[in-house]
Amino acid sequence: MIDIIVPTFNRHKSIERLIEDLTNQDDQDFRLNIVDQSPTPFKNDKDTKFKVICHWIPKIRSPILARDYGIKNTSSNILLFLDDDIIPAPNLISNLKSIYKELNIPLVIGGITNIRIQNRFERFIRKIFQKGIYDDPRYEYFKKAHDKNYHEIPSFFFTPYISASILAVNRKALEINPLPTKFKKHILGGDIYYGMGCMKKGIRVCISYLLSARELSDENFEYKSIKGYKKIFLSFHSALLVLKINGVNFKNTFHFFLRIILICFFLIRLVIKNCI
Repeated sequence: MIDIIVPTFNRHKSIERLIEDLTNQDDQDFRLNIVDQSPTPFKNDKDTKFKVICHWIPKIRSPILARDYGIKNTSSNILLFLDDDIIPAPNLISNLKSIYKELNIPLVIGGITNIRIQNRFERFIRKIFQKGIYDDPRYEYFKKAHDKNYHEIPSFFFTPYISASILAVNRKALEINPLPTKFKKHILGGDIYYGMGCMKKGIRVCISYLLSARELSDENFEYKSIKGYKKIFLSFHSALLVLKINGVNFKNTFHFFLRIILICFFLIRLVIKNCI
C-alpha cells in the first residue's frame, strides 16, 4: 500500500482532475490523501477503486506543513508527494512499488516532469548546474533504471535538488530526516533543504525516469499560488534560506552562487518573454 499526499489551496477543480487521472493507474492499491488548505473544503463525489481521504485544514497555509500533516495521518511505509498540477504516468505506482521492494533501505526518489518540453537553452543550462536530470535521453540513467539498479543512479552534480512536485520517500528515511517544517512560512526551498539534509545523514537520494509525470502550465489555472516574478524572487530568498540553514562555508556558498546564476537565467528568460 502507498499513501499519496497532495497539498492544495483553492484549486478544487484541479483535485477533481487529479483523481480522474489516478483512475488510469495500472495499480490501484493506494490511498489518496488530499490536504486541503482552502477556505471551503473539497468534497469528492467520484467513486474510485482507491480510497480518497480529504483533510480540511485551512489554518495551515503551507505546502511543507500540509505534507508533514499527511505523514502524521497516514500509515503506509511508502509515501508519494504530488502537487495538484501533476498528471502522473499510468505506471507511476507500480514502478514506485518495484523500486522500494528491491531496495529496502532509507531512500528518497525524485521524479521527472516535463523533460521533453524544455527548450534547448534551458536544457543546456540545467545540464551544467543539475547534471543529468534534464539531459534526455541519457542512456546510463535509462539503462540503470531498466536494470533496476536504482542505487547506482547519481544524484544531482552539485546539490541533490529534488522537487516535491513528485517525490517519494519511505518511513525509514523520514525517521532519520523528518521534513524541514522550519520552512512553514515559505512556499519554496523546503525540498532543496530536505535533499541536502538526507545526503548529510547518509540517506540515498536519487532520481529515476520510472517516476514520471506531466506538469500543467500556469495558463491552465484561474488561480495560481505563485506567478512569474514573484516565483523568481521567492527562489532567490529560498536559496538564501538554504545557505543560512545549511551553514555558511566555502562549499555551500559555492552552491549558493551557482543556484543564483541559474535563477538569474530564468529571470532573464521571463523578462524577454514578457517583452515580446
